[in-house]
Amino acid sequence: MKIGLRIPGTARQMAFDEFCRWCKRCGFDGVDVGPMTAEIKAAVESEGLEVGTSDLMTLNGLCGSDEDANKAVQSSREVIDAAAAHGVTRLFSVIIPQEPAKGRAANFARFKETFGPVVRHAEEKGVRIAIEGWPGPAPYYGALGVAPETVRAILEAFPSKSVGLNYDPSHLIRIGVDYFRFLREFGSKVIHVHGKDAIFDSEALYLHGNLGPTFGQAKAFGDDWWRYSIPGEGIADWGRICAELDALGYDGFISVELEDFRYHRTWEAESEGLVRARAHLAQFV
Repeated sequence: MKIGLRIPGTARQMAFDEFCRWCKRCGFDGVDVGPMTAEIKAAVESEGLEVGTSDLMTLNGLCGSDEDANKAVQSSREVIDAAAAHGVTRLFSVIIPQEPAKGRAANFARFKETFGPVVRHAEEKGVRIAIEGWPGPAPYYGALGVAPETVRAILEAFPSKSVGLNYDPSHLIRIGVDYFRFLREFGSKVIHVHGKDAIFDSEALYLHGNLGPTFGQAKAFGDDWWRYSIPGEGIADWGRICAELDALGYDGFISVELEDFRYHRTWEAESEGLVRARAHLAQFV
């Protein structure tokens, strides 16, 4: 296994080649990027890094009208082609329907009708799609492929090597799903991992329950009674996670996804969070 990272907010203000130099200097092995280009490939490889994943953020339209679905299919093909042309075989995606108020069941039914051409194109190009289980925004939490019921449904509907999972225990912890049982059930489909954690605040839960604060603003990356954190400062047992992944034969990336209010808003804070997260994961990788 290798340790990579997603690019956090303030780092996007840096020149990409400068950011890659920082990643190498701080011991990271790779970086997750947006759609692939020759410039991205050159900057990454010049520092001896690898691309962990390339973003495929084009699937949301598949749950919409015929016009939206056709556009989503074409856009997805273009992203897949760019990845394959530059030797990248893992794409990262989240499926957030455009109209979550329709409900997950209705949106999944539509997704089932429209995702096939994207899967077939990925198969032709030798590319795999890692679907992440971020629940999506309140109040509907309408994303697909989050909890085991919809993960099972997607994998049953599309039993393809090109359809895989991004394993992020922080989302599972947040919604109350056993993140080890999830890994045991779906581990063979995991092709990318996010290094992110979650934690609960018992005092905030007492003050306002799971409704969120009334008289103030919740901290970034959470609702106060829960929030995301870097690995090592939350609930997840990363030593055991890495042992389970190793037993499964997983040899890909654990990419730090920095969503922690303590390491936020400035590069000084974000770089500290990234370094601390990597140091914790490096004990087990």
